[in-house]
Amino acid sequence: MASSREDKRRVVVKSVEVTTSCHSTEDCEKVRTALLNLLPKTLHSDVKISAETLHGFYGNRILLMKTETTNGDLLLKHLAESLSETEKSILSASFKLRYDARTGRLYLRFSKQDAYMGSLRLLDSDDVVKVVVHFSNAKREEEVKTLLRQIGLIR
Repeated sequence: MASSREDKRRVVVKSVEVTTSCHSTEDCEKVRTALLNLLPKTLHSDVKISAETLHGFYGNRILLMKTETTNGDLLLKHLAESLSETEKSILSASFKLRYDARTGRLYLRFSKQDAYMGSLRLLDSDDVVKVVVHFSNAKREEEVKTLLRQIGLIR
């Protein structure tokens, strides 16, 4: 009985959203490739990328690309395998800025250009692929950090 109670309270990755935008000056196939490069290849055939057309301040077209997966553990393991030790250290050091304990969400931003080239680099600016990790049972920050350490995403 205690183990089922522990399972209900254990922090788990509920889902992961991956979002980016393609501006009118960009090749949207390359932007789509950048988004897909954040996902493990095993998910590529299953993933559906939605695209919503928006308009910028000056009327320029912006295509918002988004996908979501419930295979969050697999995606986080892929990110852990793809990130350099330096990037993992940066993520560990900036964890408090990226994690919202109220909502149980972790916010990551990766360079769109680097992702297109097949490498992952954290970037806190505008030209990014955004990753939002939704956790269940994430009452305490330390529990989330423990899970991310087990996966190998942070130190």
